Amino acid sequence: MTPPTTERLLVVQADDYGMCPAVTDGILAAHRAGVVTQASLMVPAPDARRAVRLALRAGLPLGAHLVLACEWEGLRYRPLTGGRSLCAPDGAFLPGVAELRAAADPEEALAEFRAQLRTAADAGVRLRHLESHIGVFDAEVLARVSAEWGLPCRDAVPAPGIPLAVDSVWHLSNCPMEDKAELLREHLSALPPGTHMIVTHPALDRPELGTLTSPDSRRWKWARDIRVSDLHVLLDPRFREACDTHGITLTALPADAPAAVRSPAAARWSPREELPS
Repeated sequence: MTPPTTERLLVVQADDYGMCPAVTDGILAAHRAGVVTQASLMVPAPDARRAVRLALRAGLPLGAHLVLACEWEGLRYRPLTGGRSLCAPDGAFLPGVAELRAAADPEEALAEFRAQLRTAADAGVRLRHLESHIGVFDAEVLARVSAEWGLPCRDAVPAPGIPLAVDSVWHLSNCPMEDKAELLREHLSALPPGTHMIVTHPALDRPELGTLTSPDSRRWKWARDIRVSDLHVLLDPRFREACDTHGITLTALPADAPAAVRSPAAARWSPREELPS
């Protein structure tokens, strides 16, 4: 029998990679500082091509942040497959899970997920895991694509989960902004042995974040304040000091998922071709 581990390992996950330059560059800044250990790529998002090129150059491990919804009025991204039931009137994704459940065809959602994963793989990304953006539209669809690609799923669906201790995913972004740094340090101090994950949404404080939606939107705090405060807390030296104090090692999920079959016809872009030789 293998003895129980006494190690405390922490995966610091950054969601929404590739959403826009402020998000891409904020995540990369945190990775270069050694505090974000992996990110999840939004393949259909406008900055995804550049984001993949920079991640491959920086050695940033990536998972797939599978997209079926676009919640912003000022930043629009569209299905790779053009699935009609997934689209708002302007041709971009519907705004949320409720709208998807009312209108989306599960088979079109499955085809879209497959296209996003193939596009990332064809661009040279060795995906570590997957999860859904905003929320789960259809658990069976997500479980099916997880099984097809042999990728563990962060969401609670009937599929293999990411290799973590039980109930060990903690969301920094959901903390009150004024208490975020203190709550993070309290969380670190209470971590038992095992592998754990913190989910974050860091971004650089740039004017583009203020154009995502209007100040009277319920999503306004997610446009700038949550993201900028996440980055601030992660870059605060007290985060790394707390990890050292409590014997916590920052790590990424293992890259042991089986290789996906290349499908060049499914790719909408190929960042690998743009990498310097």
